[in-house]
Amino acid sequence: MTEKLHWFLSNQIPLEERFAPFGSAHFVYMVSGIIIIIGLAVFVNKSNQYRAELIIRSLAVGLFVFYFFRAYMFYRYYANFHFLDLVPLHLCIISGFVLPVTVFMKNKLMWNLAYSVLMPGALVAIITPENTLNFYHAYGWMPMVFFIWHILVVAIPVMKVASGELVPDIKEFPKILLILCGYALFVFVLNKYLNTNYLYLNGAARGTLLEVFEKWLGNPGYIIPMAFLVFFVCFMMFVPWHFKAKSKSERRKNENHFYR
Repeated sequence: MTEKLHWFLSNQIPLEERFAPFGSAHFVYMVSGIIIIIGLAVFVNKSNQYRAELIIRSLAVGLFVFYFFRAYMFYRYYANFHFLDLVPLHLCIISGFVLPVTVFMKNKLMWNLAYSVLMPGALVAIITPENTLNFYHAYGWMPMVFFIWHILVVAIPVMKVASGELVPDIKEFPKILLILCGYALFVFVLNKYLNTNYLYLNGAARGTLLEVFEKWLGNPGYIIPMAFLVFFVCFMMFVPWHFKAKSKSERRKNENHFYR
């Protein structure tokens, strides 16, 4: 019975068995994630279009189904459970709905948003998870669900790029910026009304870079560098593709000029 409880009750888990940022379990999760993401990317890159699309759609639907498994686990085993914990307003959680819709709609703007916002957001969460995981067994349900979820959120856009069906377009950046600003404003107001902390706009996530910003600038001052960081990362996701397209265009012009 005690061994079973160690998977779920933090007050009975020895410190050396708990999840620790950049501890051995964290590195296992990160390395496993890298292997899975690269493996899936290589697989779809070597596959025909039908097979690649089938794998991407299957994982997107799987992410949607996994949301309900995650919800059940929170309901069943999270001591401080509240139904507001299940509302999909955090970027990584809303991915479980956005990515399946995006896969089947094939909307260029939504794919660029998934690539430039959802994917790096999930990647940051994998590298610097918030410290709520510190109170669970290193290989318990909470860390496993957390990392599987975020690995899938990263893998799906990466696979879309690897398949050649998504070429990130910097022209979509202004639209994405407007969507982010509108969404953040909506969530900020909702947080004040519900006394919640979706998108960490009502308080910095502990154990992350946002906590450093909060120590420097206070609350809500930390939101300013947080916003600039999000916009900067989002923009930089497009920069290599922009210069690659520009270089390719210039080569074509030079070739055309040479053959005249």
